[in-house]
Amino acid sequence: MALTSAVANAAAAAAAAGAGKKAAQVQLQAELNTDDEWNKFINRDGLLVIDVYTEWCGPCIGMVGNLKKIKVELGGDNLHLAIAKSDTIECLKRFRKRSEPTWMFIAAGQLLNVVFGADAPRLARTIEQELQNEELARKGERERPKRAPHELTPPEQEVAEAKEKLQQERRAREEAAVEAARIMRRETRACRLETHFADVCPALVMPHAQKHLRKITDALEPHGVILADKCPILLGKDGVRVLGVEELELATEAAISAIAERPSLALLLKKTPEKDGDVIELCRRALYGDGVKTGDGEPNKKVPAEELRAESTPGVYVPADRHQRAAVLDLLFPKMVSSLVEPGPPPTAPHIALMFGAWQRRALLAVCDTSRLLHYGFFADASLTEPKLLAKNIEQYELRPEKDFSETIVLMIAVGLAAPELADPKDIPPQGPPEQLLALGPLHVSEDAVVGAEECAKFFPPGYSEPEPKPKQKPKKKKKFSLQTKRHETKEDLTEESNAQSQSIETGEPGESEAAVEGDNDGDAEVEGDVEGEGEVEEDGEDGEEQQAVDKATSPPPPAPH
Repeated sequence: MALTSAVANAAAAAAAAGAGKKAAQVQLQAELNTDDEWNKFINRDGLLVIDVYTEWCGPCIGMVGNLKKIKVELGGDNLHLAIAKSDTIECLKRFRKRSEPTWMFIAAGQLLNVVFGADAPRLARTIEQELQNEELARKGERERPKRAPHELTPPEQEVAEAKEKLQQERRAREEAAVEAARIMRRETRACRLETHFADVCPALVMPHAQKHLRKITDALEPHGVILADKCPILLGKDGVRVLGVEELELATEAAISAIAERPSLALLLKKTPEKDGDVIELCRRALYGDGVKTGDGEPNKKVPAEELRAESTPGVYVPADRHQRAAVLDLLFPKMVSSLVEPGPPPTAPHIALMFGAWQRRALLAVCDTSRLLHYGFFADASLTEPKLLAKNIEQYELRPEKDFSETIVLMIAVGLAAPELADPKDIPPQGPPEQLLALGPLHVSEDAVVGAEECAKFFPPGYSEPEPKPKQKPKKKKKFSLQTKRHETKEDLTEESNAQSQSIETGEPGESEAAVEGDNDGDAEVEGDVEGEGEVEEDGEDGEEQQAVDKATSPPPPAPH
């Protein structure tokens, strides 16, 4: 019993020693997961070296040994190590999207330095230098920088400014591309409508000015413009928004409230055949006084547009150019225009291309916002210059008998609106690719919407979304038999059959029909045996295939051999 007790005591002592050693190792590097733990730790004395990490990219394990060695040899009690999770600490939110190791140096609650990357010699030199600076600061021979941990260091500020400059350049390119596309659409539409409405100009009389219609027509008549048609129209908020893009005075809150809920009067003005000049210029000259010069000493006469104005709301609106005329014709007289000119194709929103491994297809389509997904498709590899299409949707792709790790899925994602000026601000999507897609690790993301349009044009050419034509089945050719031929063949068949039966009776041999029946029975027996044998072989083959078959597009590719 004494021996047993001694052994037990020795084991307990060894366990206690091991636990104490483990506890010392744990205390060597603190673990910070909350704001309270963070605030408590950064107020400690000495130099603090903190490894900042994210949940999807953990702390730098390879540097732990070096840091502990540095602490024992150089820092002692003046150096404290910790790892901090940026996902749950508000002060570290600027590091949440970084995947490279990040080291923060803090003393007396002030941020001294930030080092990025797993460069062990550089990190050791920085720790040694900051320890010396902290020692001088304690003696009062050096002043610590006044910088809170959430503020940027000068190198970080330079990087942030460079990134912001690149972002501004990208936004400028994207805005220029959107504006160029808008102008092209307006020019195309104006040219198409000019072939039918060259001598026509629309106008809109606001609700408060409709009683002065006669004044408007009297002002137009001397300029060779007549009223061809008129109709009341309730524009609503969407219609007023379109007018506000064409005329800024109609985009004010007073104009919107005056026009959106009360019917206005749409006018169709037409130039008389004997009058020369552009109908838009004639209407603007008559109602706005555009291009009219007044002589010296002559009093300025009020034009109808000024007379009909009610405070900040204009009483009448006439397009100022051919682009505005096309837009207002589509808005005020859609039936008349559509009967002569087909509506143009809907504009495409600015977009980018995101490429993933095809094995991620189900997760991608589950988290992707369908309102921003314009197109998607499956391709043979990750080529951006010569993509080879495999399937246009997931249903077609699942029908493929064989799949490979190299196959990819490309998403065409909208990063804005084609006509943001017509949209409600709350409906405008955030800039850049969706975060939930970036979290899945794309193989490629377009640099910006300009580059994205070029790349998507290769993956999704015009007509990509149109249904594929089904192949026509060839009609079967029917044999034509005349009644006389059919009777002749029937007689010959009956004659041959009767001769064969009589011959078999004389010789005692079975006829053709009996032999055929027996042959058929024998053949059936052989076929049954063959089918049974084949069935066994097929089952063995299927079992072997099930053991070897692996869907290479439902799991990530295997790691490369070392």
